[in-house]
Amino acid sequence: MIQVKNVTVSFDEIKVLDNISFEVPEKGNLVVLGKNGSGKSVLLKSIAGLINTSEGFIEIDNVKAGPELYENGASERSTVGYVFQKGGLFDSMTVAENIAFGMLRKKYDRSVIDKKIEEVLVSVGLAGSGEKYPSELSGGMQKRVSLARCLCLEPKIMLYDDPAAGLDPVLTDSVADLILAIRESAAITSVTVTHDLKFARKIADTVILLYGGKIACMLEVEDFFSKKDPYAKQFIEGSDVGPIDLF
Repeated sequence: MIQVKNVTVSFDEIKVLDNISFEVPEKGNLVVLGKNGSGKSVLLKSIAGLINTSEGFIEIDNVKAGPELYENGASERSTVGYVFQKGGLFDSMTVAENIAFGMLRKKYDRSVIDKKIEEVLVSVGLAGSGEKYPSELSGGMQKRVSLARCLCLEPKIMLYDDPAAGLDPVLTDSVADLILAIRESAAITSVTVTHDLKFARKIADTVILLYGGKIACMLEVEDFFSKKDPYAKQFIEGSDVGPIDLF
């Protein structure tokens, strides 16, 4: 479903991602961990087509996007939903209007839009909230609206940028349950960037740990949390002893 092959992303000759390669199978749930500045969000945005690769390519559902094919590849990525860290909602629009935004741009019929809004609000536990504004919602509810906005376009792939950020433990667990439920009901492949280890352990099939723009380790979730890998062990324990530099 997702293939990342020898991808390098550079800004002003500084390599943020350095020769990254991995695959995420259909219905797989990959979690990306790493220190601040390790390239997590850049990787997510590269998969979404928001950032071009300097070298290598990313292939989604057999559509390749690299330096030469980027324009075509980006246009084909309508099957990808992106949930921003802070929700990315329009403050001046109601919940229903926010959810309808993408469908209107794709020229869906109004009757279809209204039906989908109702369906996705139920699916994320926000039935009856369509006329509210983002300012009237909690942070967790705003993230659910952002998720609903993606789901109405029926993506095959969901990309989550730190969905647990700023949430208390109860809401974090609720968002994790929602991501897992969506995966099962809609057979969605997902890539999630997070700093929350408990959240990562609950939703992941596979974990990648980025360090210095490279993959320090890529392991099945239970192997990662077994702490047998030295990079995983240091990251989980937050220790100053190990292969990861503190600064």
